[in-house]
Amino acid sequence: MRISGIRKDYVAAAALGLAVAFVPSATQAQEAAQAEDVTWARVVMTRFHVGKRDRAIEIIKDYFAKADAMAGTGSGVHGIHLDTGAWDVIYVFPMKGGPGEMAERNSPEGAKWMEQMIKLAGSKETAEKIIAEFDTLIAQQITEVGHAHSDH
Repeated sequence: MRISGIRKDYVAAAALGLAVAFVPSATQAQEAAQAEDVTWARVVMTRFHVGKRDRAIEIIKDYFAKADAMAGTGSGVHGIHLDTGAWDVIYVFPMKGGPGEMAERNSPEGAKWMEQMIKLAGSKETAEKIIAEFDTLIAQQITEVGHAHSDH
C-alpha cells in the first residue's frame, strides 16, 4: 500500500489506488463499534528508496498537504518524520466513518482533494504525473487499521 494510494483513496482513486493490508475481523470491528468514544485510523509506515526521501517530502509538503488543507474537509491527517528505525515517515489518516470508509471508492472528500491537487499542479495530467512520481519513490509501505478508546 502506498501513501500516494492513501491520497488516491482520499480522492476516490487519486493520490496519498489502495489495497488494504489489514481489515479488522467482523468481531473486532463490531466490538469496537459498540464501545463508546471509539475513533478509527489508518496508519501508514513508509520507507523511500535511498536518496529519494527529500523529493518525497517535497511532494507531500508542496502538493498533498496543501491540497488537503485547501479541500477544507478537516481530514486530520498528520505525519511523523522519523530519524531512527526502518521507516522514513508514518502518517495517520483518521477514519471519521470508521472501517466502512475502506469500502468507499468515490468519496466527496476525495473528490475535493483531487480538485485542489489539480489546481496546484495546473492540470489533471500533471497532477497524475506527480502522484505517479511519488509512487516510484516508495521502497516499502505497510498500512495498519486500528481504533482508539477515549479512556485508554
